Amino acid sequence: MKFTLNTLGAPNWNLEETAERAREYGYSGVDLRLLDGEVITLDSVRANRQRIKALFPPQELPVAVLATSLRLATNDPAKRQEVLAEGHDWIDLAAELGVPVIRFFAARKPVELDLDASIQAVGEMLRSLAEHAERTNVNIGVETHDEFASAVVTGKAVRIAGSPAVGAIWDMWHTTRAGESPEQALNALDGCVINVHLKDARRTSTGWELLLLGEGEIPVKQGLRLLKHSGYDDFISVEWEKKWHPEIPEPEVAFPQHLAVLKEYVREISDDDR
Repeated sequence: MKFTLNTLGAPNWNLEETAERAREYGYSGVDLRLLDGEVITLDSVRANRQRIKALFPPQELPVAVLATSLRLATNDPAKRQEVLAEGHDWIDLAAELGVPVIRFFAARKPVELDLDASIQAVGEMLRSLAEHAERTNVNIGVETHDEFASAVVTGKAVRIAGSPAVGAIWDMWHTTRAGESPEQALNALDGCVINVHLKDARRTSTGWELLLLGEGEIPVKQGLRLLKHSGYDDFISVEWEKKWHPEIPEPEVAFPQHLAVLKEYVREISDDDR
């Protein structure tokens, strides 16, 4: 298993600091969600292509994911064409940078679409992008997030796409929030997981509180064990949401702590399997 540092967790770091800290802490790569503290866009990534290539050599400290904000669920013809055009641009940019996975969201449910219609719309949009992704050796990952937090829902959309270049990004927190155990989530995704997000949290009277790894109730270790037994051996993103939650501990605390706990989990899982 290869653990990556998601830049969402360090809004005060520039790209140079991100690369330096990821190496210092021992991460295997980074997920690019923020660039110099701001959410990535096509324009910002394009403008920094040479910088990204220099700081994150694919064979040494790769950018594992371009974590875009693109949302796919719409039936409006004009909006569909706009979203598809941006999706194709992201695929070309990922191919140029040697990034293996692009993260797309499904969407917060548009008013005009019920959940079943949203699933169908997302699946159709993914199918429209799939041939381009296959041809350029880029994978599109739809995250278990928002109204698609359920692995059952996300899995349905991925299967409509019907392409090996389209898969799911399993966020363990969101599937837990959706009431799914790790076993249920992985069964629903049925071999289509191409990336994983992990974080820890606990329920409160007003929602969820994000915590350092091991301090909450998300069954991360159980999820890792199931991933190992399923044969998954790809990137797993430490998604510390400091950008959205400035009150949580600093990245200089959280990122080393997460990796230390994850390495201990991996050791314990290996020991248990002997």
